[in-house]
Amino acid sequence: MLGGTVAARAQEPAFEDSSLAVLTVLEDRSAKIAAYPYAFYTPETELAVGAGGIVTFFTSKEEADLRPSKVGFGGYYSTRKQYKISQTTQLFLDRNRWFLLVPLEFGSFVDKYWGVGNTQPDIPEVDYKLDAFTGRIVLEGPSPVPFVLRDGFVYEFTHRDITDTLGNPNLDSTVLGYEGGLTSGLGVDLVRDSRDHIFWPEAGAYHRLTFLWFDGFLGSDYDYLEWELDLRRFQKLSEGQVLAFHFHGHAVGSGAPFYELPALGGGNIMRGYFRGRYRDRYSLAFQVEYRRPLWWRLGAVLFAGGGDVFGSEGSELTWDSLKYSYGVGLRFLFNSRDRINLRADFGFGQDTSGVYFGLEEAF
Repeated sequence: MLGGTVAARAQEPAFEDSSLAVLTVLEDRSAKIAAYPYAFYTPETELAVGAGGIVTFFTSKEEADLRPSKVGFGGYYSTRKQYKISQTTQLFLDRNRWFLLVPLEFGSFVDKYWGVGNTQPDIPEVDYKLDAFTGRIVLEGPSPVPFVLRDGFVYEFTHRDITDTLGNPNLDSTVLGYEGGLTSGLGVDLVRDSRDHIFWPEAGAYHRLTFLWFDGFLGSDYDYLEWELDLRRFQKLSEGQVLAFHFHGHAVGSGAPFYELPALGGGNIMRGYFRGRYRDRYSLAFQVEYRRPLWWRLGAVLFAGGGDVFGSEGSELTWDSLKYSYGVGLRFLFNSRDRINLRADFGFGQDTSGVYFGLEEAF
């Protein structure tokens, strides 16, 4: 089985009735630190070197069913003087009744913009340079709403300074946000979480609905509304083998800058497409993933999905416009106690492909 026996069972309710099992679970509550170096090459960054890692720990040593908290970190620097530094703090408190999430990211790098819509042609000169600082604060507590485990407040901000459009023909003064700016939004979320494990779930579901309001009253340069729906389901097939399902919906109102429009692609949704290859006011995506152990600490996944963006003039959601993706991934069990994998995914789409490295699963 991929992962240690204690880690695999630490969240199973059946163990709550066994004092011996509780003592076994509580024996190892020390912080675990795992880090790794990496290097990569892209035409935008050229050669880049960096490091990433994760610290896992428990906010209490007495609560057997408490989920592990984490601080994740990473960063790189390239020969073209581009860099990105990120960290994510995630805390579970008071028997998982309270939850705090604080991801932060800062960097100077090259991004791409093909325009808005689901039929934008793939042309080579779509790069632009920017400096960016982004973050989010999520605080959730016990919810009085039926069928909801937690609800809470969300604050999100981004500050982007587009330093050079690099001659991108799609990026000029007619595009909202072409110089960057500040977005600042406040909202609420509703969460239902019945997963048996955080980092490698074999059963249960995770449902989240988020609503955000961006306005000048909050210091934002842009006024708009945003909602996001994230639905996940996990089904154990046999020992170590899991089938995972994921549906994601995202929408923004008029007034959002181009870089905050829902985007298709990236390392988590529609792998194989560059994140932002297609952008519009609405996006829908679905994916399914088969996960299994191979040998020793190695595992593998197969994934496939479909989705699209739509909402602008001439950009409609139809079967003919639907995009697809598929691929295969390798996993290395990085932290056996908390069952955290180092992953490498190879994704393919329509005339496109991508390779993704990181910690934890795509969803």
